[in-house]
Amino acid sequence: MKYKVGKPNYKSSFIYSALIITWAIFLIFFSPFSAMNIFGIFLILLVIFIFLPSMAFCKNIWEVDEYYLKYTFYEHVIDKSQTFYHSLFTRNIDYQMKIKLNKIMYIQVTYEAVPMLFYGTNGYNVIFNVVMKDGSTFSFQPIVTKKRKEVIDAIVFLKEKGIVFKDHYHILDQLDKKEPLAYYLEKIAGDRK
Repeated sequence: MKYKVGKPNYKSSFIYSALIITWAIFLIFFSPFSAMNIFGIFLILLVIFIFLPSMAFCKNIWEVDEYYLKYTFYEHVIDKSQTFYHSLFTRNIDYQMKIKLNKIMYIQVTYEAVPMLFYGTNGYNVIFNVVMKDGSTFSFQPIVTKKRKEVIDAIVFLKEKGIVFKDHYHILDQLDKKEPLAYYLEKIAGDRK
């Protein structure tokens, strides 16, 4: 049994890319200026090698199975491109982090403020701090989709496997409620000030 949270956005990235490529082809064939032909070709190459992979892998993806907690998030365009074309042909995602469940001591659930530049305020991300038995830690954002059921199912599975969650702010209790999680996190941040 395995639970996957988040997935590559192949469908929307292909649709948006097709629209841009159609526009670029229109520029190439129907523009009277030779500079637009070059721009159209450049735009097609840009879409194929940068926009398409970046659109498909713009989210975090994590998965848990019987033995491992796997996580990936590609920050750099080159990494996204390599992973996109590799996963397109092999139908397999190479995860950046792969942790054995029996090596995890506990997972601390917390949050962090993220500046929302255009709004002059903060947004909030839920963070899982995974503390290992050897003392090392790593963090990732577990809520990467609007489908909270995927996240809840993965967390329940981890608990069934004996993973302890330390949730001082009771964030996990809020996942199955209708209220947006951002409102609850904002309330917690306001109470801490």
